[in-house]
Amino acid sequence: MKRIVPALVIPLMLCAPAPRASCPMPARAETPISATHPNDAATFPSNPDTVSALRIEETALRYGAGDLREPTGVAVDARGAVYVSDAMAGKVFGYPPDGASLEFERPPNNPSFYPIDVAVQESFILVLDYSQNKLLRYDSRGVYLDVLLSFDVFDRVRPVSLTGGSGGRIITADVVNHAVVLWTPLLDRALTIGEFGWGPGRFNAPRKAAFLANQGLVVVETGNRRLQFFSPSGRYERVVQPPPEEPFVSPRSVEVDHAGTIFVCDSKQGRVSVFDARGEHVADIDSFSGEAISPAAAAAGWDGLLYVADLKSRSVLVYRLHYPREK
Repeated sequence: MKRIVPALVIPLMLCAPAPRASCPMPARAETPISATHPNDAATFPSNPDTVSALRIEETALRYGAGDLREPTGVAVDARGAVYVSDAMAGKVFGYPPDGASLEFERPPNNPSFYPIDVAVQESFILVLDYSQNKLLRYDSRGVYLDVLLSFDVFDRVRPVSLTGGSGGRIITADVVNHAVVLWTPLLDRALTIGEFGWGPGRFNAPRKAAFLANQGLVVVETGNRRLQFFSPSGRYERVVQPPPEEPFVSPRSVEVDHAGTIFVCDSKQGRVSVFDARGEHVADIDSFSGEAISPAAAAAGWDGLLYVADLKSRSVLVYRLHYPREK
């Protein structure tokens, strides 16, 4: 397996998906969801006749050096502004495209602020405060607005990550209760997926979830060291892992870009594992400027940039993704 160096070309082979396991997915729906979701059949497109190549290169951009102590979450908006949650420092930072640096306001009456993750939702910035088990809302200037949701009002909900989706939907992952929750735009629980276990469709410390192009979900588990794919209605589809010679050690975050490419951050392994839209492992990103990295989270922008929150350098590293056109 070739590793990323500046301007390295890596073949992105589009191969057929692995066979689906026969074990059903244990899903719990809080609001009625039909047994056959209209998008369930739209899993992945058929194989094209061409082979595309993904080229990943380092850029000269780096955010947060000198500001950050433990960057645990990163998000980017449509303007290219980068937002970073720093759990250890108890701070959230924003880095607008003009190169400025801004520190978000601390929530009032909260001395134990522990912002573990951050997401962009429409024009708002959402921050997950693990200490208070609340979802906070800010504007893009870092001005505190309100508590969007207190998870304490729900039974057995203690998320460690959040991901924003289209139409105002949110996904949270919960390592304590081994569950992933899909929230409606009105902040009702639409679907809860997961029971503790090692088999297909079960979770052991799910750390992060993301939306796929077909509106299905992909979930990374720290305990089971794998990715799991689910349909839009929460039906289990399959497990994906890197090659046996390069297994996950402690995967903690997953991101999906507009092309369907999947990025899994494994801080203890010191790499970002890259998969194509069908779950085929195609590359590893394990360095920046010749130095090893310890990636905690990643965010893909619409401008073709990949932002990686790096625990080792205490900064956000930026890579450029080049997707050639299919012939």
